[in-house]
Amino acid sequence: MTGFLFDIHIASLALAAVGIVVADHSALNWMLGRVDRAHRAAVFSAHWFVSIGLAGLVLSGLALFWPMRQYLLGEPLFWLKMFFVGCLLINSFFVEMLMHRAVKYPFRELPFSQKVPLFISGGVSTLCWLGAGFTALALF
Repeated sequence: MTGFLFDIHIASLALAAVGIVVADHSALNWMLGRVDRAHRAAVFSAHWFVSIGLAGLVLSGLALFWPMRQYLLGEPLFWLKMFFVGCLLINSFFVEMLMHRAVKYPFRELPFSQKVPLFISGGVSTLCWLGAGFTALALF
């Protein structure tokens, strides 16, 4: 059963990664001015891929956690990973709010005050995805 759950966990990670690559490609083209507005279908589809992947990671992670809970609850790296995962979940709500800017306005027309949250959200996302992955590798 653990092997199957791990396979689901990795498949969910792959699904989220596809969404991240599509979203980042779309955002980069928008920020560089290659397109005036990000393509609505690409942005919203990418967000769904990442959201479904993240949900799959959380649910499969919970199922994988349960038999190992005694060990994991005593591991500082586990708590660090949970911090990264919690930040990803919170940031996903900010991404949901911020992505509407990319489909409505050209990046160059946004005031600096509206660009800053985009960069912060992108940085938090990158740091937390990498942090969660590296702490998982270090734990196991």
